[in-house]
Amino acid sequence: MKYNDNYDRNIFKRGLAFLYARVYNLFHSVKKEDIEFSDNFEKEIYLRSLKRTDINDHLLTIYRESIEIKPSLIVELGVRGGESTFVFERVAKRFNATLVSVDIENCSKISNYEKWYFVQSDDIEFAKKFKDWCKERDIKPKIDILFIDTSHLYQHTKKEIEYWFPYLSKKAKVFFHDTNINFLFKRKDGSLQNGWDNKRGVIRAIEDFCEKDFNEKVDFEDECKGFKIRHIPYCSGLTILTKKSV
Repeated sequence: MKYNDNYDRNIFKRGLAFLYARVYNLFHSVKKEDIEFSDNFEKEIYLRSLKRTDINDHLLTIYRESIEIKPSLIVELGVRGGESTFVFERVAKRFNATLVSVDIENCSKISNYEKWYFVQSDDIEFAKKFKDWCKERDIKPKIDILFIDTSHLYQHTKKEIEYWFPYLSKKAKVFFHDTNINFLFKRKDGSLQNGWDNKRGVIRAIEDFCEKDFNEKVDFEDECKGFKIRHIPYCSGLTILTKKSV
């Protein structure tokens, strides 16, 4: 009975959140910003970001953060509709980099970039054979950009850190999406979208890795284990770990 009560309560909360978000967003229209673009890719990404999704506020940030390190190998864990792929494809084109995207669903039609590889697999299982996979394709298994946007569950995210971090290059950046989600989340423009309660799964896994506690509801910067940390709370939350210069 307790399980049923909790289940019914969650269904009610999600339904209420859905209705509230729809009404609230009627008063928050999308507004274009006056932005100077560094290149045409950046302009394309900005125009893409005008469509409200659970990650649209972060698309330009991901692009700008990524081009800073001129990556050679980008690994994207989680594809879905291809919002992040759209960004990483343009980063890859700018530096002639290899882009590897992994998803348990078939997302093989998302990109036609010539140096794009799509792998339909559980990302943990793929990580176990990643070195051999790279060797077969003459790719150096040193990841400059790692993007994590999969199950958003605590144990799974812990395993992603465990299995994928050993492949990070000396200049690597890691992007974790959905580090601040619940039944409702807010975008930068004030609009709302429905989410779900993942029990702080992703940010909690990062806390375990860093051996620190974080408040994902606010902007913050920190450091841990050779990484600089930058956290952006809106639009489901984005947390960026950047390897510090040696």
